[in-house]
Parts: sequence; C-alpha cells; structure tokens
Amino acid sequence: MISQVLAGIRVVEFSQLVAAPYCGLTLVDLGADVIKVESPHGDYTRTWSREGEESGFFHTFNRGKRGVVVDYRTEHGRAAARRLVASADVVVENLGNPERTLGFGPDEAMAEDPRLVWCTITGFGRGRGGRAIDQTFQASMGMIALTGDRDGPPLRVPMPIVDIVTALYASQSVLAALLNRERTGRGALLDCALVDAAATCTSTPGALAMTGYNLPRRTGSESDLYVPSAIFETLDRRHVQIVAIGDGHWRGLCKGLGIPEWAEDKRFADAPSRLTHRDLIHHRIAEIVRTDTSANWARAISVAAGFCEPIREIEEAWTDPALAERGLVAQLIGDAVGNMSVPLATLVPDRNGGPYTCGPTLGEHNDEIFDEPSPSRL
Repeated sequence: MISQVLAGIRVVEFSQLVAAPYCGLTLVDLGADVIKVESPHGDYTRTWSREGEESGFFHTFNRGKRGVVVDYRTEHGRAAARRLVASADVVVENLGNPERTLGFGPDEAMAEDPRLVWCTITGFGRGRGGRAIDQTFQASMGMIALTGDRDGPPLRVPMPIVDIVTALYASQSVLAALLNRERTGRGALLDCALVDAAATCTSTPGALAMTGYNLPRRTGSESDLYVPSAIFETLDRRHVQIVAIGDGHWRGLCKGLGIPEWAEDKRFADAPSRLTHRDLIHHRIAEIVRTDTSANWARAISVAAGFCEPIREIEEAWTDPALAERGLVAQLIGDAVGNMSVPLATLVPDRNGGPYTCGPTLGEHNDEIFDEPSPSRL
C-alpha cells in the first residue's frame, strides 16, 4: 500500500508553524515514524485554541507524530538532538540556523552519516539572511498586489498558501532523495525555501508579465483573460461564482442560464470578443441569476456543462458530507483531544476515514524515545 511506502523510515522534525510540520505530516501518511522535536515552549500553534481546549490547528499538522522536548540552550539538550539526528533517515527542520541552534548542522551530520537526507526549510535559502514568513512573501512576490477589487486596497490571501506549497515541494524532494539513496547509497542536503514556493505560486501572472502579454492587476473575482469570471447575487441573497474559460464552457453556460441564443451571437463568438463585451455580459448574467436560488443555478449550469458553484463560508465547506466521504476529514483519537474532527490535510488520504492519532502532547514521548534502542544509521 502506498500509505506504508515509508515504513521503517525515521524522520526527525525540528519544526514550528506550518511548512516543516506539513512536510513531516505527508511523510507520516506515507508510513514514516516522525518524531517532532520542540523547545520547552512548544510549537507556536499549540496556543491557537480557545481557553482550556487543545489546538485543532496544531493537531491538523502534527497528528500521528511522536513528540519530544529538547532544550537547545543546554549541553544536555544539544547532545539529545545529536542522538536523534544520528538515528534518523531524514531530518526536516526550519530552525533558520541549525548550527547556531543545535551546535551542529547538516554538513557535520552528513559527514558522519552519508546516507542522511537533510531537508532544510528557510525563507530565502540555506545560508541566506532575511526575516520572512508566509505573509511577507505574499507581499514581495505580488500575491497581495493581485488580490482585491480593482479600485480597492491590496489584500492578503487568507490562508498560508506559501507555507503549504513549500511543504508539498519539500516532501516531494524528500521522497526523490530517498529514492536516489536507494539507487546510489548516498543521502542529500535539500535546500527548500519559501521564496521558491512563492515564485511558483505567482508563475502564471509572472509569465504574462515577463512575456509582455499583459501586466496583471487586481480584478476582484474577475479575470483579464476570459469573461465571465465573476461573483453574482442570487434570489436567496447568496452568491455564486460563474466562470467560462473556453468556447465550450460559454455555450454550456448560455444553455444553463436559459439564453442559448447568446451562444450563437457573433458579439460573443470567442474569448477576445467576450472580453470586449465584459460589462454587457456581466450585467445580463446578474439580471438572470437574481431570479433563482444559488443551489438551483449551480445545478442547472453544471448539468449544461458550465461552471457555477455557490460561495460557502468556511464552516459550511468543511461540513459538506462529500469531504468526509472522500476521506478528507480526520477523526482524531487520543486522551488529549477526546472527540475532535480536523481537516485531514494530506496527499495520501485514507479512504476508510481513520481514525487518526492526534498530535503529541508537549514532550509526550521523551522517555519512550530516549530509552528505546536507537536505530542508529551509523
């Protein structure tokens, strides 16, 4: 089974927040034994909860891991970190400067164990300075500038998209390095940076700008490349997103809206023509969509091979039975959480729906891990 492809692989994860923990979580779901190493203060996300409750955010990205606490400020703590690394197949860390924090870094560790895969996750790349997090890369790479209404202020994308993409490419890099190790017997030092992920996220508008096709700017929910792509209010005072990228989508949309004659109208014959008549098209669609409910329009337009979806609040989206049926909601078990459901946040969903082990309490497995025989790779 693909969910056990990394069985027998030990990952030591020195991590905070999202990017490195989500990389480790992907390896958990592929069968690896992932040990999360925290300072005595713990991961910042442990406190992101209502008073007296466990942090669902923390458990979303750290379920299934074992956890230890190491005080890097002490010689004992640094020696413990060194022992953990010596037992690892893979190290994942976002320490910024592991040499300063741990007292050693990947070069020294890999000299002792040439089969070690060390994945370092930073802002601008290994050995480069600069303080940056997801939001600041959204700012510097143009995401914020492109988000918002035409005449409104720029807006942050309200989810850590740079962190998530960084984690995905870091976990992909780890898998490639482990495959290469099987072939060559040698590990790898992986230099994964948020700036790489941010650049990838903006590569589509970047390609338009760099090749001179156009200079993308804020357009709200609309597009500079095709029409319609907009949000419309329905009879039940909700909203739907309607999109037609190609001519086939346009014909399906016209049929679903009950105006099939527009599909044959030469004014709207192709994408450039529809861009020219943006205001007319959007005005007419708005008039029609106000005559029925969001659910009815989504059904009618989708059946006709167009694109239309009701806009849901996040709590509505995550209570959709289809997500649970798809195995995208994790039912967590563990003394710390009681009965908790969180997003599965995985590349390898268990179609049986779990249950899944919650994240470790702070230092939960210190005795277990430091007392067990070390699977040393040396």
